[in-house]
Amino acid sequence: MDQQLAYKLLAGFLVFTMLGSVFAYFFIGGRDDTTQDPQTPDTNLDKYNPEFWTVNQPFNSISDALSMTPVDAEEAYFVDLENMPIKMLEWTRSGNRITSGLIQEMDTKIYKSNTTKLYYALLKGGNNETSPPFLLLSTMSPPKNDFDYYVIPNTSNILQRQDTGAINIMGTPVIYAPTDKIAGDVIDIIYSLNKSVTAYDQYEKLLNKVEPVAYQMVSSNVSFARQFYVGIGLNNGSYERNTVYLNANTSVLMKLNQSRANSTERGFQQYIVNQSGNYTTVKIVSPELLTVLSEETS
Repeated sequence: MDQQLAYKLLAGFLVFTMLGSVFAYFFIGGRDDTTQDPQTPDTNLDKYNPEFWTVNQPFNSISDALSMTPVDAEEAYFVDLENMPIKMLEWTRSGNRITSGLIQEMDTKIYKSNTTKLYYALLKGGNNETSPPFLLLSTMSPPKNDFDYYVIPNTSNILQRQDTGAINIMGTPVIYAPTDKIAGDVIDIIYSLNKSVTAYDQYEKLLNKVEPVAYQMVSSNVSFARQFYVGIGLNNGSYERNTVYLNANTSVLMKLNQSRANSTERGFQQYIVNQSGNYTTVKIVSPELLTVLSEETS
């Protein structure tokens, strides 16, 4: 995985959450509200308002999440913390440069509850590091809306946060987006009577090569392939990582075959490289999580 890209994604999200009050003016606060009555922030004394929790959609894999995402998702991560073994959970919460920072931010600041599932997508046009367009979907336990907000006029459940200026729509999953347009696009996808074109269509063929697992990511913004997938899970007591490449470059293919040649000596129970048309799939299995995590993908 391109670590520089990973740093950009996390830095962009954290900067956004810290400086959200500034961005609120440009994204939402700059609209003409001269004809609207002043709104009074809700102080959320109960920390949970069930009338706001209206979204109810499947949210068990990256495929489910991409199916709610507008087109042109350049990179996306999905983690199911409820169904991870302890070592994977520790790595996802503390050792992964992307997910650990996001989870900590959500647990301690965004929702003040325990994140159980998380999806983060960087949308096209995300080269602006201070305010990248992104979509954050999640579930938590216990459910909370422990933040100050306005209810967007002419809606009953779309909340504009007062701490970050972002938009929240509560439910399963909770929708968090930097602009009302992105949030509105998600709602349009969910409730449209016709089939919408989504980011899932973009990655469908890639995802058809694998089964859902507790950690998944996809990207179309890497230098070594047109599209790229990583999935990590526990299978029969061993850790299994599947990677899929669309149009992998020659150097990656050479490296994969070289790595397979001495895989047993390096602690792998399986190291399988398959090619089918433009797709290359790699399955590696080891009883040691670190062995699986440390193996290069590019």
